[in-house]
Amino acid sequence: MMIFTLNVFVVYLNVNILWAADLLRNPDFERRNRINPWLCQSCQASVVDTSYHGDRSVEVTNRLKIYSGLTQSFNVEGGKHIKCRAFIKILNLPHDKMSVKVTMMSIFSTDGITKYEVIGVNKYFQPKYGWTEIGGDLLIPQGTSRVKISIRVDDPSVNYLLDYSSCQYIYHDVNWKTKANQRINNIRKGSLTISLASSVPSSTSGLTVQIKQTKSKFAFGTAIKAALITDTSSTYKAYQDFVYNNFEWAVTENALKWKLMEKTMGNADYAKGVDAVNVLKAHGMKVRGHNMFWGVDGHSPAWLDGLSSTEILQQMHMRVNGMIAHTYGLLEHWDVNNENLHGDYFEQTTGHSDITREMFNWMHSLEPNVKLFLNDFNVVNSHLYTTAYKIQGRKFKDSGVPIYGMGVQSHFKTSQIDMNVLKYRLDKISQSGLPIWITELSILESNDVDKASALDDVMTLYFSHPAVEGVLLWGFWDGAINKQLNALATGDNVTPNAAGIKWMELFHQRFRTNELYSFDGLTSIDTRVFLGEHELLIKHNGNVIHTETIYIDQGGKTATVHLQGSGL
Repeated sequence: MMIFTLNVFVVYLNVNILWAADLLRNPDFERRNRINPWLCQSCQASVVDTSYHGDRSVEVTNRLKIYSGLTQSFNVEGGKHIKCRAFIKILNLPHDKMSVKVTMMSIFSTDGITKYEVIGVNKYFQPKYGWTEIGGDLLIPQGTSRVKISIRVDDPSVNYLLDYSSCQYIYHDVNWKTKANQRINNIRKGSLTISLASSVPSSTSGLTVQIKQTKSKFAFGTAIKAALITDTSSTYKAYQDFVYNNFEWAVTENALKWKLMEKTMGNADYAKGVDAVNVLKAHGMKVRGHNMFWGVDGHSPAWLDGLSSTEILQQMHMRVNGMIAHTYGLLEHWDVNNENLHGDYFEQTTGHSDITREMFNWMHSLEPNVKLFLNDFNVVNSHLYTTAYKIQGRKFKDSGVPIYGMGVQSHFKTSQIDMNVLKYRLDKISQSGLPIWITELSILESNDVDKASALDDVMTLYFSHPAVEGVLLWGFWDGAINKQLNALATGDNVTPNAAGIKWMELFHQRFRTNELYSFDGLTSIDTRVFLGEHELLIKHNGNVIHTETIYIDQGGKTATVHLQGSGL
């Protein structure tokens, strides 16, 4: 028996060593005067005595092409995911640019066809950022046995240092869901002791307590259409009821966006969005603000294009001042500059490379209690910007920007989601040191049963991750959603499909407390309940004789119930 146990341990240890082993050779460039097996393609490379990690790094100069840079080839196993990273320091900028794009590229051959796929990209690198991580992950196609990685900067005049590189397999854990549920029990629940006061008669026969959760600490929400929420006819009552019955948070999908609010300069329509926020709050919901600015080309008011940089800055200040004047005290969050990894409209038009950081400062100075967020896509449903997003959040936090959290859009284009890879990407973003909110969850799938299964998996993982504080769907009804195949409910009556039923099960049952306990000879009851607000209903022979509301946080709570005069 002892031999069997030892053998199992050795096999388990060997498996973990295999997953953790680095696929790259000379990853830290500690060999003096030698970079092999790295190659410098159409460039020159030399080992230098400055580094991010260890004693040395490699300096790359005299680059002839955009693709010129360090490369290394290594053996891989098809069908597995790898994660790669390196630390790069940009030494100079082209005279006419405020940033450069850095890409980690993969080149491999599958079935005799050479393919190029980006592992990770950061579009806006600046020398002042110093050593910065670049990387991502990649699914190795079946039939592929060798991969080359390449570090590229989009202007050949740029020189750089590279250090502390790595490529490893992402561990495939078949028990991920069991472990996720264990984490849920540990981090999403608190201890509750319900104790009867000494004035209670000695006999507790027939005495019960129902613990009924009324609000969750974790945010469950959805994007809404403002016009449908504020409609006072009966046309959209089913839509409104679904919102109020199945969510506790909301975000207006479009009504607070600058381009749609102020189609002509100086004529902002605040009423549509603010009225919707007021209606939602009147129904007890918390609301996110989306968004103050949107730096991707085409998503700002068109009339800005004809203004000078000084005039654009003036209009930006007017936007912030006017918006906060109308929403002060109403919103919990603001997405500050939406999708900033993908667009630098305001950086380019104002000439300020740090204008997004300034946006945070402006907004925080006007309303300090609102939590401010970055918000971006292709950070968990894709490998392209995961590392870049982590880096952006970390740099903002470390430099004192008044940022609260990372808004993570999650627009999955299929129900076939690798949960181990998704967890790796969440873990990577959590290294920013900031809370994560899933701000725009959608699953594109024609088969509602498959969509329900994927929703179950994704929500279990998100709810189990210690950095994630909430999840908002990006709409739910096929009558008010961007893509019909994302819908969780359909038809005039807003009837939930299999995925909608799954959401309701998660929200009302699996991730919510509703339990009944009998005292019967006991004076206290110990249990664990989901964090949030709960109503205690003390009953005697089935009749409610006492109620009170309590709030459970991580520290737990002892609730002492006084029943004197309650008819017991």
